[in-house]
Amino acid sequence: MLSRVADHIYWMSRYIERAENIARLMQVSFELLLDSAGVGSVKNDDYWSPVLAATAMEASFRLLYPDPKPNDSFHFLTLDERNPDSILSCVREARENARTVRDQISDEMWAELNQLHLLVSSERGTAMLASSPQGFFEKIIQSSLLFDGITSATLSRNEGWNFLQLGRFLERADKTSRFLDIKTQTMANTDIAVDALEWGTILRACSALASYRRVNGTEFTLDRVLEHLLFSTEFPRSVRFCVKMADEMLHHISGTSTGRYSNRCEKLAGALLARLNFSGPSDVLTRGLHEYIDDLQVALNETGQAIFEAYVHLPQEPLRAALRPATFDPLSPHVQRQQQQQQ
Repeated sequence: MLSRVADHIYWMSRYIERAENIARLMQVSFELLLDSAGVGSVKNDDYWSPVLAATAMEASFRLLYPDPKPNDSFHFLTLDERNPDSILSCVREARENARTVRDQISDEMWAELNQLHLLVSSERGTAMLASSPQGFFEKIIQSSLLFDGITSATLSRNEGWNFLQLGRFLERADKTSRFLDIKTQTMANTDIAVDALEWGTILRACSALASYRRVNGTEFTLDRVLEHLLFSTEFPRSVRFCVKMADEMLHHISGTSTGRYSNRCEKLAGALLARLNFSGPSDVLTRGLHEYIDDLQVALNETGQAIFEAYVHLPQEPLRAALRPATFDPLSPHVQRQQQQQQ
């Protein structure tokens, strides 16, 4: 497979997964604040501050909106074309990557992705978001899940499938960690009832509430939630499960046997998987939840950059920046493109 084709398939998958998870993150923030006793004293834009912080978009928002008005942050996260990580921008980039490799994906995949793009970029989508934000977020999530199911049912299991799955699982691992990072914004809360509501909301947004209850019952504790969302080997949205699947896809692509590595991205993915295999909630609490999540996100970013260098980068091309640039120019298309590729 051409490296250009592999790259477009990989990012098509990452962008649609990113749009879904931004919608999930906003659901978490929305529900957490509705469940909190002090919602009435919170400013409207503060509803989305945990999402901006968890997704590393806060600095970009402040530059675009130095004197933010009510609902500016909500618009920034959903339909702002200047934000390369808004839901609209992610869906648009997913569709553009799919259009570029139209002959490598199924007609049904293209139809679903195109339909979602038409909705979020239309007046109907804007009206839906204004009248029913939760309904809009649910539509994004359902469309992404449907796209996932269509892909599983219609795409051949070849290199394209491996790159698509690789992008999906790396993005999902990153965003699951960010769900937990949102909770660090309210860790000082000592109200047991509110704390349980917050954990329940985060689990529900990860579609993990039912599976958590089957294993742990109705009691929500920090160590049990960490075990489920970070270290579970069975729940398909846990960080450990996603990294394990990404590691498998990398070995399928290169043909290297499990337990060995032939390039840096396999080495980094294997090292991260080993770290998760031999860690547990106590290690997270010793390190600190926010600090542990930061370490995870750095490791995932490094793995993503190594994938680009191994399978896409040409010697005469400059290397793609793995992390966001130190300064953000919202008018620079070049900076926006770099921001789209790595979180």
